Amino acid sequence: MSVIFPEGQPHYSGLSHSLLFEETMFVLNTDAPEYNFAGTRVRLLMSGQQTGETFCMMEMFSPPGKGTPLHAHSREEETITMLEGTLDVLIEGETVKLHAGDTLLVPRNVPHRLANTGEVLSRYLVVCTPAGFDGFVGDCADAQTGPITATPPRPEDIARMREAAPRFGISLMPMPQPS
Repeated sequence: MSVIFPEGQPHYSGLSHSLLFEETMFVLNTDAPEYNFAGTRVRLLMSGQQTGETFCMMEMFSPPGKGTPLHAHSREEETITMLEGTLDVLIEGETVKLHAGDTLLVPRNVPHRLANTGEVLSRYLVVCTPAGFDGFVGDCADAQTGPITATPPRPEDIARMREAAPRFGISLMPMPQPS
């Protein structure tokens, strides 16, 4: 990844969990690493390593029919901003549809599921605060070089996620059954 900034790294202030950036960072569109995350294309725009672990930012491309398992993050908040298409979000027992321009903040430990039930690609930004989820994606995904088609996750994808989830404070849960 080409990260362009003058000499030095981001500067930590003396404040707990506070990072003051003294240098400008540019991540060029063509240089963001891409992954196949169980059928969802992920572009890692800013990693925790680049931000002093304060946040990570990813652009996600979810084909029609793709969705996440029901899960919760114990170590980070997750902010999702829709750019194109729609996503159905199951959260707190309700399904909410996100449209382009909508933003959702998912607090720590709140079970949620994202699903593209539409007919077009969903494109959205995910910002996790603090960083960490980017490490989970890196451990569970394959490097991506071309378009991703909507296929069910492979058994090895599911196995990697189940093995890595506890290390990253992520709980994978069964889907609730309709009553």
